[in-house]
Amino acid sequence: MPRKTETTSRPPVQVPLSQRTNEELALLAARENLAAFNELVVRFEARLYNFLLRRVSSRTDAEDLTQEAFVRAWERIESYDPTWRFSTWLFTIASRLAVSQHRRSRPTAHLENDEQVRTQPPDGRDAERDVRDGGNLWLLAAAALKPEQHTALWLRYAEDMGIGEIAQVLGKTHVGVRVCLFRARQMLAEKARETGVGLPAWTEPLTEAPEITVLIEEEPISGVPSGAGGAK
Repeated sequence: MPRKTETTSRPPVQVPLSQRTNEELALLAARENLAAFNELVVRFEARLYNFLLRRVSSRTDAEDLTQEAFVRAWERIESYDPTWRFSTWLFTIASRLAVSQHRRSRPTAHLENDEQVRTQPPDGRDAERDVRDGGNLWLLAAAALKPEQHTALWLRYAEDMGIGEIAQVLGKTHVGVRVCLFRARQMLAEKARETGVGLPAWTEPLTEAPEITVLIEEEPISGVPSGAGGAK
């Protein structure tokens, strides 16, 4: 009778941090894995900077708040709830930092200045040029839209966030986000036609369901829903 071959158990293969999801990295970071958190910083630094640039008045403020947002995230990483996408949780922290900052002027809206910023994000990449073929439309949006409209549009089409996630980040109701996006797209389409800027596919359709007209009349654009005090 042949002898059974003894097999030794091998340790599980470790998945490299670069191949893990953002949520997996966040859970690792919650166990004081600094390397996992550093990987999240690499992935999100330019994205967070571009987001904050639409909510503060200067590149310096955006850079400072980007760093502060990561510090806050590291300090609170144990409270991260994996039922939320990590990006939603991180952007909510950043948004509330921007809101709490006392701004004396609206974010920069000059096309030449915005172009300079676009070509020099923190990690050396030009994030906006790769956003759904938006091209110069994002420059036009910076000049034509209100900061909150621009931010909502960026979260929807650059960050690919859903309505609920945008509502969480901006501290708005779902209806408020839909109305904000509707108004932003309509205004952007009008300005694009006036200036001859081409419209990418993500701006279509520019109309919503018939009830959107009622929502626009009833829903205020600003306002934080109750229970939105802490970042989740």
